[in-house]
Amino acid sequence: MIPKFSLRKKLIWSALICFLLPLGGIYWVTNYLTKDLLLDRAIVSSEDALKAVQSDVNSVLDQTLELSNMVLTNSEIRQQIMSRQKQGTQEYKNEILVNYSRLIRLLDELFRQHDDYYVTILGKNDFTYTNYSHNDFNPAILYKQPWFAELNQIPSFSTYWVGLQDNYFHTADKDGSYLVTIGRPIRTSSNSIIGYVIISVNERKIRNHLQSGSNSDQDMMLLDEEGVVISHSDPSLIGSRMTWWNQDERARTIEMDGREYVYAEQSIRPNTWSLVSLIPLSSAVSKYKQILLISFGLQVLFFTLFCILLMVLISAFTKPMRELSGFITRIGRGQLDIRSGIRGNNEVTQLARTIDHMLDRIESNIEQITVEQAKKRKAELEMLQAQINPHFMFNLLNSIRLNILIEGDKENAELIASLSSLLRMTINRDNEFIPLHEEVQTVHHYIRLMNFRHANQVRLEVNYEAGCEQALVPRFMIQPIIENAIIHGYEQFAGVIFIEAVHITEKGANDISITVRDNGIGMSEAALQELRANVDSVQGAAAPAKKGFSGIGVKNVFQRLRLIYGTNAQLEIHSEQDIGTNITLKFPFEVERGEHGVDSDSGGR
Repeated sequence: MIPKFSLRKKLIWSALICFLLPLGGIYWVTNYLTKDLLLDRAIVSSEDALKAVQSDVNSVLDQTLELSNMVLTNSEIRQQIMSRQKQGTQEYKNEILVNYSRLIRLLDELFRQHDDYYVTILGKNDFTYTNYSHNDFNPAILYKQPWFAELNQIPSFSTYWVGLQDNYFHTADKDGSYLVTIGRPIRTSSNSIIGYVIISVNERKIRNHLQSGSNSDQDMMLLDEEGVVISHSDPSLIGSRMTWWNQDERARTIEMDGREYVYAEQSIRPNTWSLVSLIPLSSAVSKYKQILLISFGLQVLFFTLFCILLMVLISAFTKPMRELSGFITRIGRGQLDIRSGIRGNNEVTQLARTIDHMLDRIESNIEQITVEQAKKRKAELEMLQAQINPHFMFNLLNSIRLNILIEGDKENAELIASLSSLLRMTINRDNEFIPLHEEVQTVHHYIRLMNFRHANQVRLEVNYEAGCEQALVPRFMIQPIIENAIIHGYEQFAGVIFIEAVHITEKGANDISITVRDNGIGMSEAALQELRANVDSVQGAAAPAKKGFSGIGVKNVFQRLRLIYGTNAQLEIHSEQDIGTNITLKFPFEVERGEHGVDSDSGGR
């Protein structure tokens, strides 16, 4: 079910929705539009770091080429190698040895400052030069390497990049280290090979640059054209092949082991190798996302402060309306004596003052109507009592007088006592409401007198539910119904009239039900419908006088009850010919009444 919100809550929720929807839209659009931008920034950052490392790696490999170029372009080295191929006298051989010694000193001077580089020069006729001890490695083993034959196939001044090799030197740092090797043939002007220069550099020299140029989340590696790791910031991955490597296609990101990485690549100048950087995407964009989140957090903070201020203002603006709503609710519950007390110079205050003035007028009108109704009921009672037929009184007194003259017995004394009680009840007009047992006692006197007048014997049987005899009822309420039963129901025949009183408390009610039934001749269906229609019309004017003791009839009784109790008074009539008539009156059960005795809901009904 849709909750019934107050106007204040509706305004607050509307304001929150109007702010939260744009805020969520801004967050979604920002994430969507900045996704590629953050990736571009991460790639640029990776490439910048990679370029710095690229320069260092290029310098290492360029140094390798420069060392080999010094060998290839040095005329003394070429001459010494070629002279070793010639045969000559002993004197010539001694000259060769002198030149060889001078060449060795020259090469030692050239390579002295490059301890990380292993230089090997192999010439024909067993010419060999190394800048390392042959105890560490026998250079003759190089002839047996599978790649050595490739040196004979490359042109002059070209370089064969052997790539990664295990460290075959017997040095202290052999464990966990690798060599990066190049080979170049030494050719004559006629393109014949006279020797080879092979230079190896420790892979650790390249790795140091990769480790210094990368951060904790970044992986840098040097890959050959087949995707084999030449050097890596993580030594355990050196020599492995990257399965994601595809030289013909480069992506901005790659997926590896279920994680997405930002990919950046820089080519190595001396060869076809590539320098690659991999950074987890989440880590690469985290710094930029952090800036965006801080910006978004500031927006949320300002939105929150604005919403709080708006809620305070809405609460202040709608406070008079909430007070007015509570005030009107209490009025609806019947609290007409309260006033709003709302002050101010707005429309709600004007409306509250208008309602206060209206309540003042209503309260004044209710007091006036209450007084008028009390006077009206008293006048009505006086009018009803004044309708008693004086001829009946005179005829009855004459009959009693004649009976006393003739009989002079106790029965006549009772008749006189009943007449006295009835006259006393008629004359006493101070109490509009009397207990039910007093009303029934008056009915007893009335029946005794009616039996004497009409010479028929009508008995009265009364059945009270416990406590009902003390219930207050309007005076002369039952007598007109008894009068109709005797005059119209029996027509000089004997019978029994039953009066039953029941206290009804079911379903929250607090009513008394008084039933008057007789076993007289009853009414036809047409007469019953006419009587019901006459009672339902309930006109304000009194009915014309009829024959009998009072002549006010059932209609006038119901009129009186409606004047007193409003719609809380109910009347039901049932009758069948030759069986009898049943009349039931139901109205609120009371044992005490106020000064005027008017119910709150009787006015205006």
